[in-house]
Amino acid sequence: MDFLQNIKLIQGGMGVYVSNWRLAQAVAIERPGITAGTVSGTALDVVHVRLLQLGDPGGHLRRALAAFDARFGVEIGRKIIERYFIEGGKAPTERYKYGPPQTVRTLDGGRIFPLKAGQTAPVTLSVEDELVELLIATAFAEVWLAKQGHNGIIFINFLHKVELPLLFAMYGAMLAGVDGIVVGAGNPEGLPAACTRLAQHHPVTGELPVLYRESGESFQLHFDPHSIAGGKLAHAPLKRPAFLAIVSLENLAAALAHSPTRPPDGFIIEHHTAGGHNAPPQGPLKKDDLGQPVYSQLDEPDLAAIRAEGLPFWLAGGYGSREKLQTALSLGAAGVQVGSAFALAQESGMNPVHRSAIFQALRRGAADADLVSTTLFSPTGFPFKVAQLSGTLSEETVYNARRRVCDLGFLQQRGLSKPDADRNRRLLQRCPAAPLDDFVNKRGLPMNAEGKCCLCNGLLAGVGLGQVNTQCGEEPAIVTLGNHLRGVRRLSRQGQCPYWAKDVVEDILLPFPG
Repeated sequence: MDFLQNIKLIQGGMGVYVSNWRLAQAVAIERPGITAGTVSGTALDVVHVRLLQLGDPGGHLRRALAAFDARFGVEIGRKIIERYFIEGGKAPTERYKYGPPQTVRTLDGGRIFPLKAGQTAPVTLSVEDELVELLIATAFAEVWLAKQGHNGIIFINFLHKVELPLLFAMYGAMLAGVDGIVVGAGNPEGLPAACTRLAQHHPVTGELPVLYRESGESFQLHFDPHSIAGGKLAHAPLKRPAFLAIVSLENLAAALAHSPTRPPDGFIIEHHTAGGHNAPPQGPLKKDDLGQPVYSQLDEPDLAAIRAEGLPFWLAGGYGSREKLQTALSLGAAGVQVGSAFALAQESGMNPVHRSAIFQALRRGAADADLVSTTLFSPTGFPFKVAQLSGTLSEETVYNARRRVCDLGFLQQRGLSKPDADRNRRLLQRCPAAPLDDFVNKRGLPMNAEGKCCLCNGLLAGVGLGQVNTQCGEEPAIVTLGNHLRGVRRLSRQGQCPYWAKDVVEDILLPFPG
């Protein structure tokens, strides 16, 4: 993984389709070997299904899915196109067709039997074959498109909190030759080792968290690449990508560096001012007058301790300038990861309406603190940055007017029902952002659902792929940015002009040749 040491700038893997293949490709092309473009792996199956229903503008997805089928001698891509593609696109008032649900099932039809005393055999969970194929093919397609026409570096970013798709989508990205896998929002222990096994097409197992389990019980999701398409995907060994773990403090970095399975190949040290999900503050939760979590010196990483682990690391959250890059290098970092400046570049997947609204706010002189707030919206319980934009879910009236629904399920919790008379229990899947009765009926506490927001639908709406409904026309959006917008202000001339990924790269990397 020597190539990692040369990377000075990693483009962040932001949100749902904000970091799309166009943005990642534009970044990777600029300074091959010095920059790394990143595609977001979150909800790619839904994104691609909806783009196909919009008529696949430009034909890019059909081209990528055809390449997938041709490379491996399968018909998975063709089936996906036949199932979802609409010539000329669906009508604006027509709802999107859903893909297979993000749900797991037990092999015995949903019943979980108590384990005998001292027995530690895991319970195996599975997902529909149609979902597995879709996850693999769409991850392949996004990375394949990002890698076309250059020899630069392409990463893919995942949220560990979205556990179910991880192994399948990682494998799909690896089939396309992804150079690195980045995972945040949780502890990715075991995933670096899974990368190694998947590169050899070996079976892998990931543990799924399940609430209310008994002592000694564990629940695992098993994936054997040979089980897909009669084993046609699993022939020549794959390039094993680098694995970078996103962490906020030195304790998790140290634990991962001394992993009993395999350590990551590097770290991204993400400060709590970065966009999207953040690690919660250390200690008891305190809020300021605006209801935002209060961070302290306890939440500042010990970079000397991280440096002592001997693995390369990049600093993120407020490092989007050449001066901050130099600061990071002086602290022993290999470089920086930058998100917000790229999120507002022309190539990003952000809905242009929201980009224009942010630029308008900058022109009016809005302060960073007025434009971006740290909320407790997320069903994960992690703090989540939200841009304060009119007509989006950041407005209380818009939030209150939206009917609570959980129809995508990426952030669902999994738990066990109370035992019945025969001591059988059933697997439950619930979300704090779902209708309150549904959440409570599945052993949820009302207080844990208070103020929660459906990020799945909101973030899809933020890139122009919101579901159409009879209540409000289209799902209202959520837009996420980091707390530091100095780079955006500089590049856009205080919101007065558009800019491109190339401008961000040059703004940060001007001292470096290439």
